[in-house]
Amino acid sequence: MCGRFALAVPRRLLAEAMGVPDLPQNVPARPEIFPGELIEAVFTARESGRRMAGLFRWGFIPAFRKDAAARPMINARTETVLEKPSFRGAIRYRRCLIPAQGFFEWRKVPGGGKTRFFLTLPHAPVMALAGIYERAVTDAGEVRDTAAILTRPASTQMAAIHERMPLVVPQAAFAAWLDPRLSERRDLEELLGMPPPELYIMAETEEKRKGLLER
Repeated sequence: MCGRFALAVPRRLLAEAMGVPDLPQNVPARPEIFPGELIEAVFTARESGRRMAGLFRWGFIPAFRKDAAARPMINARTETVLEKPSFRGAIRYRRCLIPAQGFFEWRKVPGGGKTRFFLTLPHAPVMALAGIYERAVTDAGEVRDTAAILTRPASTQMAAIHERMPLVVPQAAFAAWLDPRLSERRDLEELLGMPPPELYIMAETEEKRKGLLER
């Protein structure tokens, strides 16, 4: 799964990496982002076809869930997202990119403990996590814009830490991932089958993580 991530790069670099030149600039660095918090996501506006950024609550709630107590889902599996009623509309028409500097994962160790790792890409300041988003309105009229991160089976390198990992979208596939016109099953299967990055830099101490965030 993907349960926490970080985004602490300069806003100028983030805007360049995501192709959103008018990204808001007065935003603090976030060295650790938790489920339930507001996150930035890039999407294509249906009316204008323009790429833009917005804020979503990390924890997807399907539009058909009208009760205020609906349980949010932070992740959606690539293997089942096309079939699950909660996700299949969003994966066809409401895909987004969630910028991250890196993500956290925990490896179980003998004796019941866990070692925390921070993973980032070696040659890119920002990675784009594949996401889906939805707008839900409760019976009380509360509007909730929510999002989930897609996960896939772990790569060979990642499998030493955890059996799953986020689906990372390479820059060359940004336009296709964000295009709501690509909604046929064959197109979606191709997008969901994008191979993972070949190499991550892994930090297992807070000192190393801070070094990666500041590079």
